[in-house]
Amino acid sequence: MTDLIIDHVLIAVRDLDAAKDTFERLGFKVTPEGRHPGRGTSNRLVVFGGEYLELIAVRDPEGDLFRPNLPSFLEEREGLFIFSMGTPDVHGRARSVREAGVLITDPVKGSRHAADGTTAYSWTQAEIDPEAMPGSQTFFIQHDHRIEERYTEPPDPTNHPNGVIGISSLSLAVKDADAAARRWTEVFGLERVSEEDGGVRLGFDNSSLEFCQPVGGNALGEFIETCGEGPYRIVFSCEDIDATEALLKRNGVEGVERCGGCLSVPSESAQGVRMSFVQG
Repeated sequence: MTDLIIDHVLIAVRDLDAAKDTFERLGFKVTPEGRHPGRGTSNRLVVFGGEYLELIAVRDPEGDLFRPNLPSFLEEREGLFIFSMGTPDVHGRARSVREAGVLITDPVKGSRHAADGTTAYSWTQAEIDPEAMPGSQTFFIQHDHRIEERYTEPPDPTNHPNGVIGISSLSLAVKDADAAARRWTEVFGLERVSEEDGGVRLGFDNSSLEFCQPVGGNALGEFIETCGEGPYRIVFSCEDIDATEALLKRNGVEGVERCGGCLSVPSESAQGVRMSFVQG
């Protein structure tokens, strides 16, 4: 295995308060708003064990945005935007990627401020050339604080009413799953853990990354034609799939479908995010 994890998945939203309401209806606990000084964005988080979701919105459209492609993305849709890879050695990882011939920025410091302006926590990150990796823009991140130091609100933030305990997998829509997976293996040392018709799965220490290509005329093909290659679906592990289903229905989440051990929620009910829940 690698020392890399899926650290967090960024979900682009237009209104953080509306996104908070949506994700709480889905049974997640959501943190208070935080701000990125000098980056023009604000966020709220959904925290699991070693990974989390970042609901990110533009706070200062007139300023210099750290992620200049965020406004254009939000003009088209909300939903899965990009994701990051956590590492205990961001500088070493940046060197290895550069040696592989891939453009990457020098590692830079970042921080998240609470509403009162104080620094909640900080990190170091290095951005990988978005054109270099098929399926998703990505970056390395190394946190300066332990997870229990970073997230204190709401109380017991990793204990979600829907029973979710972490991210099982993130699916990327690509034109050629084998070629895309091979590229990520070459650059990051990720290992193949499974293959099937139209899909290849690579392993992280805490989760997996699935590359999916269209097979016939399906929704995946329509997505690529409309949106291009990119993050397509996120799958969560939960403690009790029956309890998760009951909560979603009790909260009035529309379009919930059950197929065996998989529970799916359409993007229309999840702030543009295609999501599924599986047992354990």
